Amino acid sequence: MQIWNGIEEFVRVVEKGSFSEAAKAMGLSKSHISKHIKKLENRLGVTLIHRTTRKLKITNQGQEFFLKCQTIIHDMEESQAQLANEITNPRGLIRLTVAGAFGEDFLSPLVAKFQHEFPEVSIDITFTNRRVDLLEEQFDLAIRSSIDMSATPNGERLFSHPLVTAASPDYLSKHGTPPNINNLKLHNCLCGTLPRWRFQVGGNIREVTVTGNWHANNGRALVHAAKVGLGIIQVPNFYVTEALSNGDLTEILAPARVENNSFWAIYPKSHHVPRKTQMLVDFIRNNLNQNHPH
Repeated sequence: MQIWNGIEEFVRVVEKGSFSEAAKAMGLSKSHISKHIKKLENRLGVTLIHRTTRKLKITNQGQEFFLKCQTIIHDMEESQAQLANEITNPRGLIRLTVAGAFGEDFLSPLVAKFQHEFPEVSIDITFTNRRVDLLEEQFDLAIRSSIDMSATPNGERLFSHPLVTAASPDYLSKHGTPPNINNLKLHNCLCGTLPRWRFQVGGNIREVTVTGNWHANNGRALVHAAKVGLGIIQVPNFYVTEALSNGDLTEILAPARVENNSFWAIYPKSHHVPRKTQMLVDFIRNNLNQNHPH
């Protein structure tokens, strides 16, 4: 930007007391310094420095201009140093929202570990299944589950996981095992946040509307209800790993299982992602991929 040309040279000359010392400090030639300050004076239409063979004399206008420019330069240098420091030592508040048991069981330990590593960061977590307006409610980040976030360009994938459809052996013995996804309408389906379940059929995603007499926006609550035989559930695989392994639940419709449901990091629309927030997202992704919840 032309308006800035010559200003730093002028400030350094005044600070160092000579063109030679300023040139040495800036790694430039003395003639370069002199030429740029002369151009600055011509542009401003004032004399900033009276040059003599023995010493420099700063004009009154030059002294006033120097003090203002010196403050700007020092503020800029301080801001650059602070920014460079925050790249490795983030600081400040991060507000994030996450839904249910995934946030409680898997995400909150990782966020706590991040905060422990970077103690100058403050964390505020809101647990809710409500789709919050990140800009309106001043959140920096949301962690949400979806199979397709193409409609949300301001998001990035954290990790993918299968969706498992399951019921207790007792329920299946009493009501039968649905042979295909169309038969789910004949069963008591324990609903979560969404009234539709997702399946992979013929290489395409099919959504099936389900109904039942139990609704909960918490994965663990759905699992508890299914284990006592209330009905069929569809949840991320990591909610039911133990129940499937010990026989409390049995997976059904496995050939139609969706394998790539994902958790996404969502940022406020038209919002620059602060470095500390991006570092938290990278930290979560790396740790989730290393310790993939099963």
